[in-house]
Parts: sequence; C-alpha cells; structure tokens
Amino acid sequence: MSRIAHLALILFVAFSLPRVATAQENKAAPNISLVQINADGMIADLKYLVLDLAGDKKGWTNLEQLIPTFLEGIDKQRPLRIDILLGENQQQRYRLILPISDLGEFRDNLEVFEISSKKQRKGPYKLGNLFEGFMQYLQEKKYVIISEKLDEVENIEDPLKRVQELIKAEYDFSALITNEKEGVDLRKKSMTKTREQLQAAIKKKRDETDNAFELRKLAFTHQMDEAERLFAEAQKMVIGWTTDAAQNEGRLVFSLKAIEGTSLDESIKQFATKPSYFANVEVKQDGILNGRINHPLDEMRKANITAFYSLLLPSIKERIDSNKDLTDKQKEAGKKIAELIIQMLDAGKETSLIDGFINTNSADGGKYALLGGIRSTDGAKLKEVVELLPQLMKGQTVEVDVVNEENLKIHKITIREEFQAGFYELFGDGEALYVGSTPEALWMAAGPDAIQNIKDAAKKVKEPAPEKVSPNVIELNVKTLPWLKLINKIRDKKGNVEIREMLLGSLSDKDDTFTFVMKREGDVIDGKAKLDKGILKFIGNLIAKFSKETL
Repeated sequence: MSRIAHLALILFVAFSLPRVATAQENKAAPNISLVQINADGMIADLKYLVLDLAGDKKGWTNLEQLIPTFLEGIDKQRPLRIDILLGENQQQRYRLILPISDLGEFRDNLEVFEISSKKQRKGPYKLGNLFEGFMQYLQEKKYVIISEKLDEVENIEDPLKRVQELIKAEYDFSALITNEKEGVDLRKKSMTKTREQLQAAIKKKRDETDNAFELRKLAFTHQMDEAERLFAEAQKMVIGWTTDAAQNEGRLVFSLKAIEGTSLDESIKQFATKPSYFANVEVKQDGILNGRINHPLDEMRKANITAFYSLLLPSIKERIDSNKDLTDKQKEAGKKIAELIIQMLDAGKETSLIDGFINTNSADGGKYALLGGIRSTDGAKLKEVVELLPQLMKGQTVEVDVVNEENLKIHKITIREEFQAGFYELFGDGEALYVGSTPEALWMAAGPDAIQNIKDAAKKVKEPAPEKVSPNVIELNVKTLPWLKLINKIRDKKGNVEIREMLLGSLSDKDDTFTFVMKREGDVIDGKAKLDKGILKFIGNLIAKFSKETL
C-alpha cells in the first residue's frame, strides 16, 4: 500500500473514530484541520475539470446550480477551515470555521437548511433544530466558528493561525494533522474499537470462499496496522492538492514527520540508508513506464508480508480449482506456478527491502524496450515456472536457458496469439518476453536487444555502488495511454468497458503522464505527485457523470 494511500486511510479513519470522552483523551487525540483556499477557487477548479476539460455542459450546469446554495453569506475569496475533533466513546464532531461576507445572509441560509440561530445575551449564538450546537462570530476577523460544544467555539481567537503554512503554500485543498508526544498509547488504544467496528463491516460475499474472505480481512488488517502507526505516532502530516489550470496539471504533495523514539520514527530512519542493488542500472524517468523502489521493511512489514502470502496461496489455488475451463493437468500446473512465484516473492523480504526497478523507453523502429528487476534470494525456481507455462496455457511455447551462464539464466516466453496485437504494437513484431534470474535478483525484458539488456544490467549491479545513497525511496513515471491501449486490446469486452472508454477518450499521447517521487529529507518523508491534463480530464468526466446521475 502506497504512502499516499496510507494518508488517505488516516483521513478515512478520522471520519470513523469515536469522539473525546475526557480531557486527557482530548489532549491525546490528533489535531486534524482541513483547508479550502477559498470557495471561488473550488468553483473555478470544478468548472475547469468538468466544463473546460471534459466539455460536459449538463454536468457543470447541475454543479453550478447546486453549489451557490451552500455559500450564501460566505466570503468566497477567503480560506475555509474544518477541524475534525476525535477521541473515544462517542461519534466524532466537526468544527466549521467559515469566512463571512454577510452574517444576516448566512443566518438566513442556515434557516433554509432548518438550523435556527439565536443570539444569547452573553456568549455565542445557540443553534438548534437539525443541528444542536453553538456559533461564535468573530466580528473583527469576520469568521464564524460552529461546533457542538461551547468551549470549542470560544477557544478560537485567530481562525487561521494554526493553518498558516497551508495557506501560504496556496494549496487548493489541504490537510494538517498533528499529535502530542505523550498521547501515543492513548491514540493506539482509541484505535482498538475502531478496528473492531471497521473489521465487523467487512462481510463475506455470497460467492466468496472462506480463504478469499480471510485474505481480504487480513489485507485490511495490515492496512490498519500502517494507518494506526501513522495515526498514533506521526508528529506532523501535511497533504496538499493543487489544480493548476494555467499549467494544465494537478499536483499532490505530502510530508510526514514522526514522534521521536516511536516505531514510525525508527522506520523512517531506515529509509535511504542503503543503496539499491540496482543503483548502477540507469533508469530515465521520461519513457512510458519508468520507476524505482528502495523501500525498507521493518519487522512489522516483514511479518505482514509472510502472513499475507500464507493466505494468498490457498486462495489462488481455490480459484484455480474452481475454474471449469481448466483441465486437471492445467490446474495442477497453475497451482504449482502460483506456489513457486509466491516463494520467490516472499524470499525477497529477507533482504529487508523492497528493491526493484522498471525502465521502458523508446528503441529503434519506433518501438519500446522494457527492462526490469527485483530483489529475490530464491530465483532458481524461475526456470521451473517457465517450464510449467505450456502445461497451464494452451498454445503457449517457451524456451528455457536461452542464456545459461554461471550466475545468469534467461528464458524466453513467446506471446500467445490473443495478446500479440497489443504486445507487438509496443515492443515490435515477433518480440517475446524474456525472464531471468541471478542468485540475487529476478529480471524481465522485452523489445529490441532484450537479452543483451539483461546481461548488461546483471554486470552493472556487480560494480561498486555509488558512495552517496539516493534520498528517493520511490520514483515513478507512467504514460498511461500506451498501457491502457494494451489492456483494452487484451481485455476487449471484459471488465469495466465504460471506464476504459472514458479514459481513452480523455487521454492523448501528449497529456497522459503521471509522476510520483517519495524521498527522505532528514527526518521527514516528502512526496510529490503530478497528473497531466488528460488524467484531469478523466477526473472531470467522472465528476460530470456523478453530477448527471446523482444531482
């Protein structure tokens, strides 16, 4: 699970957690603030995505008519802030901090939503009907603070002081999460009930086997392990999103700093301390699929990987056994292949790293050359996997040991007829997929000079590693359109055809790139992602679809 996904899960958990019961727990709970730079900016971004890019007038009209109903009396050019107040035993609460252009209009709009506001002789407004709580109006600042509890509207003197760094960074939408050092144990305790509630919400599907169900629950448990550590042990997290219409791109950034002495802190200190095994293999981040990962595995992650694989194998074997299109011989081959692949992947964790790379760049004749590698200490099993492929798939042919050197074995997997059109379009007519193994790694290549590319890379990794370790933990550059076309040809009418067609209609070969870099800077983990115009257009199409079908 990616670091961005973990941060997203934190926000999800925040909306699911129970609220504060005691002053001690209140101090221990995370402080979570969400900021929208201003309402006008939000409206402009939606218009850019839905109308300018997606060109969907109906979808935009629905949004354009609905949004203003929520903004009467609100200053649409100043920041809005929402605090999520967490704790234990009751449901979470929200504190709204909103800029006001006209208090009378704002109170009238509350009435439209059946919320009464009555000014008290001393103190803030009392809110009633559909929402019971209080509203403080800071006349000098022209902000209202709304929450269920009196002290939570009276203890804010400067509505934007806490979130100044988010405002200065000019993110369109952002989140700030901070924790006190002394509350780690209480925060972990507060997660126990939440874990139980969320776990109980995972129900077995009608056609799901016991193994598949247990695997799905285990995967969620591992996600919660990561989320709990971030939730309880992070000193500070910042997430910021910007839709840049002028540059025709979207940008997501995040940063994470752990509380000193925690397991999260120790985990971060392991990042960027050892060079990648593949550090000498050049990866240019300007092709159609380029990436590196050099991610350390602490004991928790290593144990979780082993537990996951132990349930994954029986689940895969069940799926193979239930496939009525396979003969008994094919099923036996498929189950053996699954077992061998999982053993090789699981062996990789013994290096205490997820360490690998992929490089797909232009080659002669307008085609592409692919080269990839991943650490594994059990690569000898690869030959057996390749030998079993013809027993599993009709019409599949292979050649083992096309290269058979002392420390390098390379095998050739020909491309079956139903996959040839898409594969040959990328890598050239008649090309094949080559896989190889050395005692330290697994290799893969396709396109022109595939065998030589593996040989050259296998030699480069034996050279002395660079003295300076790269701070980058993950690097990724993907041009989505070529791979989408490949998948579309392979899948044909299978899967979610509507979404694939929407993607194809949104992308061009000049605006389909997604990039992501995560690195360690001192004791902080930083991440940056960028989405090209075509991907934003796809998001606009999704929003327009929702608008037309729901609003």
